[in-house]
Amino acid sequence: MFICSDMENIKTLSRVIGGLFYYHPSQYETVGLSAVLSLDHTGFTQFDTTIAAISATDPHTLSVWHDELFTGIGEMKAPPWGSVYLDKEAVVFGDSTLHFRQFLQQYGIKFETSHNEPEDQFGLMLMVIASLIEDNNLDAVTELLSKHLLPWAPHYLALLQQVAPTGAYRELAELGQAFIVALAKTFNAEIVPGKIYFNA
Repeated sequence: MFICSDMENIKTLSRVIGGLFYYHPSQYETVGLSAVLSLDHTGFTQFDTTIAAISATDPHTLSVWHDELFTGIGEMKAPPWGSVYLDKEAVVFGDSTLHFRQFLQQYGIKFETSHNEPEDQFGLMLMVIASLIEDNNLDAVTELLSKHLLPWAPHYLALLQQVAPTGAYRELAELGQAFIVALAKTFNAEIVPGKIYFNA
């Protein structure tokens, strides 16, 4: 499905898939995702299916779904932040967030966000992978996957597939799951064992 021997390709997919998890649909034009949504037949069937599903969804509906699934409006059945799954209290900004923050500082990665939010959001973490590949820090990608993403992301994405409405974001959850499996294989990432506390 994914040609994961090409780092340029992985970098682009990490940035785009991460962006679709992170950015609100109203930001697509600003961050350059609108151009991606106009593509078809990229050669990655699951990617193409997801892009088509997002493009075919009414913008208002897509925005409502995004708010419910990714920004914490109302009860969240599949929160996108790592510490919710890895912290005993199932809270944002838990110890695992602080560990990831230290990882980011170690590699000189900074976010410019408009509001205070946890750095361990799934989409943001994929975009960090893109930045690390751009800087040729491939060992750091393996570390990020093993220690910070893979211990919780498969559980999160499985939950998201269950709770997301049929269509755009369920397709995106399936794409995300397939992508992190491909990443783990490409970078020989072994999951550092950890307990899942949220909805396990």
